[in-house]
This record gives sequence, structure tokens and C-alpha cells, in this order.
Amino acid sequence: MTPALRRSIRRAFLWGASCVLGVVVAAPALAQVPWGIDEKQPAIKVQKSAPTGERIYTVRPGDTLWSIAAGLYNEPWYWPSLWSYNPQITNPHLIYPGDTVYLSRRASPIGKRRAITFATSRYKRKKITPVTLARRVGYISARDYRESGKIAGSREERNMLGSFDEVYAKLRLKRCSAQKRMTIEEAARDSGKSGGKAGKDGKVPVLGPCVKDGDRFVIYRLERPVVHPVTNKTVGYKINFLGQAEVINTKRPIVGMLLSKAHAEISRGDLITNVFEPLSMVKPRKNNVQLVATLIDFHHETTAAGQHSYVYIDKGADDGVERGNRFEIVWRGDGLRGTAVKRVQDWPDEQIGIAMVIEAYDRHCLAYLTHSVRELERGMAAVMPKGF
Repeated sequence: MTPALRRSIRRAFLWGASCVLGVVVAAPALAQVPWGIDEKQPAIKVQKSAPTGERIYTVRPGDTLWSIAAGLYNEPWYWPSLWSYNPQITNPHLIYPGDTVYLSRRASPIGKRRAITFATSRYKRKKITPVTLARRVGYISARDYRESGKIAGSREERNMLGSFDEVYAKLRLKRCSAQKRMTIEEAARDSGKSGGKAGKDGKVPVLGPCVKDGDRFVIYRLERPVVHPVTNKTVGYKINFLGQAEVINTKRPIVGMLLSKAHAEISRGDLITNVFEPLSMVKPRKNNVQLVATLIDFHHETTAAGQHSYVYIDKGADDGVERGNRFEIVWRGDGLRGTAVKRVQDWPDEQIGIAMVIEAYDRHCLAYLTHSVRELERGMAAVMPKGF
């Protein structure tokens, strides 16, 4: 036990004994500071600054945060601020002689640096996009919709179907077992390449998309079309995923399938398309072409979009867009909503968002907003700079 601690215990014992005997003992000189301090004789004496520049005080017997705040600020009710400067004090009612109390907010241990860094503009962001874990949202292009199959019936005698039920489907794809045989010249002309060896009749099976046992498909239902805000053309459809199915019988044109997963009730007339992964890692890819596009729509039903939203842009694979390419969402005009400006072409371009392509379709793409500094609206310009 240190000498200081022994003196503190002895002083407390004497104070308790005096209270029992009814004797009034004068408070020691180092007790709590009373209300109304004589400014000429401050009870709190700040020690020399620490090497880091902070003002510190070493607790003496009888001190409390209340008394230290009263002596330092002439206002004891400032003790919570004093406590906030000292996270090492877990209980403000328990401080001990020898403890170090910081009298102001501590400096950063990294060194003296400016807390605020001023830039030329908050719109001038570095064009950095990290690897993104993208979610395949409920959307299908107009072409995939036209090529989708349909559930025609079921083996079970019921209207609503679920997991492990067997269904019959009409698919747009040909069955692999029913592919027609063509000459080598016909196969090279129609498919660009031939597969397998020619038979006695000089014909080979055509290589191409076809349906065989074990193939998996996604079952979906339409929600609403995605319409271009300028041309008013339908570019795709928002869909609701219902489940997955696996092909088990391709002997007849009507294909037999097993519902391997059902997220909702499935019925006759629901649509079937190719299976895809719900989650995937998307890495930034350098843009090989420069394009100026339009932000068509948002995936979620909202009037504006921001960071981490999914959007549709009217440039796709036919225009040179690839998975991982990035668009800059740009804007001109007065920031006050609804304010009309004259000659908008005279106003500077401001980058208000960055969108990374998740899936590139023929003439449009699905993108993920990795950055935004203000809300985005339908019809805004999206620029894909070459080399970004």
C-alpha cells in the first residue's frame, strides 16, 4: 500500500469517527471546492502540459469531477464535458488520487493534422470504384421475355404448385434430342462452327442452345414494364422470382420439370427463363468506348435514387458496354429543385454519381450506384468515359 493511499484511508477514518462523536472537524485543505470560488485563489492548479500538448491534472485526495470542473471552469455543471475528455474514467463517481485527468479534448495520436480537408468541389470525386457484391434483382430484358417458356400443366391435380411438384412446360429452346442434322456447310453457315464428326450422310449435329435433362431454369411472373422516358419504348420488365425448376424429361415437345425451389405459389401460365446466380462479385473494368446514355428507370419504386440503388441505363452490349464498366451520372443547372434555367448547355457538368454495370443486355444495362452526392432522377445523362 502506498503512503498516499494510507493517508487517504486514515483521513476517512478520522472523519467518520468525528461524525460519530458529534465533533465538527474542519474540512482539509484538499477537500472538494465549495460553491463560489475565489478567482484570486483557485483551488485547481493545472500542471505543465504533457509532451503531446494536452493540459492535464493529477487527481489529489478529495477531488471529484464536480470540484475539478468548478475550479477549472467556475461552473461545476461542466463535469460531463470533462468526463467526455477522459474515456479511461469508466465511473465518474470513482476517481482516485494519482489519476490523470485531461482538461481538454485529446489530440489525435497520429500527429497534428487538420481535422477538415477543403477541396475545390464536393463533386470532384476520385473515380475509384471498389469490387462490389452485386445482387441480381428481379428484371428481365424484352428479348429474354419473348424467348421465355411457360408452364402448361402439372402432374398433380391442383392449381397452386410448390416445391417438389412436377410440372409440364413449353420451352422456346429446342430439345437436344430433337436437333435436326445438317451438312457441314449448313452448320458452318448457320452457327459459325460445327461439332462432332460427320456421319455417312455427311451431316453433323448442330451445336447451339438446347434443352436436356438436368438443365435448370428460373420461374417468374411479370410485375410491370420498364419504359424509356424519352422514346417511350419498353426495354424490359420487372419480375417477381417464384422459384427454380429442373428438367427431368425431354422425350416429348412438352418438357417435364421438377420444382426444386418455390419461393411463392406457382401456377399455370407462369413464365420460365434461364437460370442465373443471385449474387456475384463484380470487378471494375476499363471502359473501351465512350458513350453518352440516359438513366431510364430505378429498380425500386421511388421518385429518386441514391447510393446503393439499382438503375437502368439505355446502352448495352450492342454499344460496347461490358460487365464492370462504369458510368458517370452528370447533371447541369440550378441545385434548387424545380428551378428552370435558360440555356442549360451553358452550365457546367457536375458528376453526381457513379454507376457500375452489373449486367449488359443488348441495348441497355442494369447498373449499381456505388457513389452519389445528391438524389438522381429519371432522364439524367449517364456518360461512360473511355479509359475510366
